Amino acid sequence: MKPIPTNHNFTTNVIEITSDTEHDIQFQDKTIGTKLKTGTTTVGCIIKDGVVLATDNRATMGSFVANKNARKLHQIQPYIYMTIAGGVADAIYLIDLLKAETEIYRLRNSKDIAVSAAAKLLQNILYNKKGFYQVGHILGGYTETEGSKLFNIEGYGSILSEQYTSIGSGSPFALGVLETEWKENLSVNDGIHLAVKAVRSAIIRDIASGNGVDVVVLQKGKAPMTKRYEVDDETLIAGTFKP
Repeated sequence: MKPIPTNHNFTTNVIEITSDTEHDIQFQDKTIGTKLKTGTTTVGCIIKDGVVLATDNRATMGSFVANKNARKLHQIQPYIYMTIAGGVADAIYLIDLLKAETEIYRLRNSKDIAVSAAAKLLQNILYNKKGFYQVGHILGGYTETEGSKLFNIEGYGSILSEQYTSIGSGSPFALGVLETEWKENLSVNDGIHLAVKAVRSAIIRDIASGNGVDVVVLQKGKAPMTKRYEVDDETLIAGTFKP
C-alpha cells in the first residue's frame, strides 16, 4: 500500500542526445515516467457466529517505507468493517463514501443496511468507474438475518463471497496459511490466531508488508473488538502466541 494511486506516475526530466546527420548533434528534453508498486497484506476469515479481519501496518512508496503505523482497518457501520489495499487516497475516499451511503440508508429506512447490500453498493461504485480506483477491499460483517458475511471486492467491481480471503502483495503467502488451517466454526481465539499467522507469514517474505498486525472481531451479540499485535516468528512457530 502506498499514499499515491498506482495510475499516477513520478516523472524525471532527462536530456536525450541524438545524431541528426553525420556532423550535427541534437539535444532533446524527454520525460521518463516511473510507476511505484503497491504492497500490503489484508486477510479475512469467517468464524463461528462472526468474522475476523486483519492487516499489516506498513505503507510504502515503491521501496521506501512511508509509514510504519498505517491504519488499514476501517469501520463502515458498527457491525461492518472493511480493509484497504492499493492507493490510499482512493481507498479512503471509498471508505468515506460507503460510510455516508450506508448511514443515509439507515436514516431513510429506519433500519440497518445488510452486509451484502453494503458490498453490492461498493461493487456498483467500482464497476461504474471500471478501474479508475486503484484499490482492493475485504468487507466483512455479521447480522442476525444474514449471519457471517465476507466479501472480496476488487478495483474493477468484481465481488466474491468467501469463507476466507486475502488481498495485497502478500496475499499469496497469507492464502497458503488460510488454505491449510481454516476450518468451519473456528472459535474467536483460533480465528484471531489464524488471521495473525496469515498476515505474519506474508510479513516474513513480502517487503511491502510489515510492522504490527491490526485485528478486528465482529461477533454475534458483541461489540467490535479491535487489537494490535506485535508477534515475532519464534512465537508463532512455537505455537505460544495467545490472542
